[in-house]
Amino acid sequence: MSPLRLDQARTSRWGVLTAVLAVLAVALTGAIAVTALRSDEGRDAFRVAVTGSAGGGDEELTQAHRDVAEAARQLTLAFLEVDHRDMEPLTEKVLSLATGEFEEQYAANVEQLVEAAERNKSVSTGTVVALGVGDLDADSALVYVAADSEVSNVTTDGTSQPRYYRLQLDMVREGDEWLASNVQFVG
Repeated sequence: MSPLRLDQARTSRWGVLTAVLAVLAVALTGAIAVTALRSDEGRDAFRVAVTGSAGGGDEELTQAHRDVAEAARQLTLAFLEVDHRDMEPLTEKVLSLATGEFEEQYAANVEQLVEAAERNKSVSTGTVVALGVGDLDADSALVYVAADSEVSNVTTDGTSQPRYYRLQLDMVREGDEWLASNVQFVG
């Protein structure tokens, strides 16, 4: 195949992948909204997220939603941040926001993650696009996160390229902190 046709084929595949990811993002956003709006707690959290106030809802409940949402946002940003030049503080940040199975799995793979980042000269920064708290009780929560990142590495010839992630985080309260006990890519 000629280099021109190979470039066109790659561009076409990226266009299709981008379209599929856009459809998945819309579907995820809809699923988050439906899940959140099915319960009184979800309606209050949605009202807080959209208007910034509970509109007469339970202040303690809305503070719990804000607390778990902020913890999930911090974990997502830490998880998506990569800089091959100094990985130690980045991996330590993720571990400080993790617990249980996720902490164990991440800690067991830190060495391989650091080696891959260095080998590929990877740099990534993330942005949380949307976040929804699904289920929430006193000690656990299910949070859905739509996040984008800009990634550069040897395969991108050092140029930044967008990546799109949809995550499901199982959050648990330990003392006064919300920590991630499980992180899954969804959609």
